[in-house]
Amino acid sequence: MKFALVSDHAGGVEVPEHEKEAHLIAFGKWLQMIKPSMALPVHGGVSVTSNAVENYKGAVAGVLVFEAESLEEAIEKTQKSPGLKYGWTHDVLKEMLL
Repeated sequence: MKFALVSDHAGGVEVPEHEKEAHLIAFGKWLQMIKPSMALPVHGGVSVTSNAVENYKGAVAGVLVFEAESLEEAIEKTQKSPGLKYGWTHDVLKEMLL
């Protein structure tokens, strides 16, 4: 099954300068484990409604598409994200038809 992981950093904190190198290494190892078939970093954009188009003010920082045998396995993989210790939230959306 394919899953989308949407990373939200709204409740999180900036990775402290003295931890950035270790965090990048841990993040790289996590990406190797999760093996995303697609990774889309998010850096701004717009929000569109029927009444307006406004600059994006949300906190989505990226989307990963990855495979797992079940939702439980997808959750287990997601729980190993090094960003969680900085307060990031990852939403796992199931049964992607990609």
